[in-house]
Amino acid sequence: MPEFISNTSPLLYLYRINALNLLSTLCTEVQIPQAVVRELSDGRQRGHDVPDPQRYEWIKIVDPRFISSEWLNLDMGEGELAVLALADEEDTNR
Repeated sequence: MPEFISNTSPLLYLYRINALNLLSTLCTEVQIPQAVVRELSDGRQRGHDVPDPQRYEWIKIVDPRFISSEWLNLDMGEGELAVLALADEEDTNR
């Protein structure tokens, strides 16, 4: 079971202050959906300094099995929706 599930912003801001590795001292695993990987990749392609999640062994890329259609009406990005779905799945499994 993951200890943390993260969207793009926390990873990006911790990386920018050179503190991303603090997460690995707080937990053994951080799960992110592929949508977050895509958002970071898009930023990198636009010339922004963003982390590459595949360089961190404690970051695991996991996609949710299902995203509620009700959530699609919310003003949220793809990464945020996928993170909510992952968290909902984890809560259901407990």
